[in-house]
Amino acid sequence: MRQEIEINSILKNFYKISGIRISIHDSECNEIYSYPGEASLFCKTLQNNASILADCKNNDKIAFEEVKKTGEVYVYKCRCGLYEAVAPIYHYGVLSGYLMMGQIRDDEDGSLEYIIKKSTEILKSPIVAKEIAETIKVIDRDLIYSYISIMTVLSEYITSENKLFSYSDQLPQLIMDYIHNNISSKITLSILSQKFGCCNSTLAKCFKKEYGISIMGYICKLRLEKAEKMLCKTRKSLKEISFDCGFYDQNYFSKTFAKKHGCSPSEYRAKHYQSNS
Repeated sequence: MRQEIEINSILKNFYKISGIRISIHDSECNEIYSYPGEASLFCKTLQNNASILADCKNNDKIAFEEVKKTGEVYVYKCRCGLYEAVAPIYHYGVLSGYLMMGQIRDDEDGSLEYIIKKSTEILKSPIVAKEIAETIKVIDRDLIYSYISIMTVLSEYITSENKLFSYSDQLPQLIMDYIHNNISSKITLSILSQKFGCCNSTLAKCFKKEYGISIMGYICKLRLEKAEKMLCKTRKSLKEISFDCGFYDQNYFSKTFAKKHGCSPSEYRAKHYQSNS
């Protein structure tokens, strides 16, 4: 967990200094870390429109491609006039992700009016457009570029310390090892995503391709196998076994177990514990 704590701390400290949202995206452009966790009110409101959300993602993708091509920080404005900046992150010389800051405007004359105009075209309500536009963080233009310089230094630091991993062919086995070592703990795709620095879909696809089973399906299978052994070889209570196997809801454990075996954990124990005695 140390890696994600360090990265989250970097992003949080940048936000404390600048007030600018900052995020890390994997090599497939999926956001995997951010601070704050949610987009600004302005962006969230506009992105409720599916076509606008798709357009925003496409603009980001174009920016990522530019960074991939040049290896340099790329600064641009979105369709509504908000500043965005992207810098590359490498892992042992291989592009493994992007550091991105934005969702801000400068204090130049006409910038607010332009944003209101463009968002009104989308929302069809000048009142709502004005309300949300006025919530956007306003920063002096020169200071914006100072923060971009700091962001670039952060991307270079993350690169130099190899803090954003690029596991490639090793990823399925690393996921497998993590599951086995933490089977009694809470494991979700989000936790694995934070651990390995890639999106849920990448995790799911590579694991399923390698092992022919979904991540959550494998976790459930492993936990039930552990429960079977404990029912046969220990006299621990069902509650203790449930928790030891990573099932924090005993009722869910019993239902899942019965679905596989056609009997309750207690019935399974009565039959198999006696046969092993």
